[in-house]
Amino acid sequence: MKKIIIISILVILGLASFWYFDVWHEPVERIDELIGKNYDYAHKVYFQTYPDQEYKININDNLNEFNGGIYNKVKNLKDTIVYVYTWKSLNYKETIWVGKTDKLESEIIDAIRYKNSVVF
Repeated sequence: MKKIIIISILVILGLASFWYFDVWHEPVERIDELIGKNYDYAHKVYFQTYPDQEYKININDNLNEFNGGIYNKVKNLKDTIVYVYTWKSLNYKETIWVGKTDKLESEIIDAIRYKNSVVF
């Protein structure tokens, strides 16, 4: 009986460690299922909450490494202003970049999921 309890505790600790350290995901991943959708879809369907952080950037300004990933999407934009929204979880964050395109008024042009420990 004592062995079963010890094994059970070890299994629970192992599973909790896998969950906490998020070993199933890369440090930074694209969220392909959001790219090309509009902000309302991300807000209401995918995240189902308001973002924890939001700000806007101008693509004509010098962007830091974190926001610089959208430079390869510039040809799709119809405006120089891009809105950045971030949702925070316990172990990771998810950020989307939203801009005006020919296709949509608020199209998600890039989306990533990254562990809290990642430094850009």
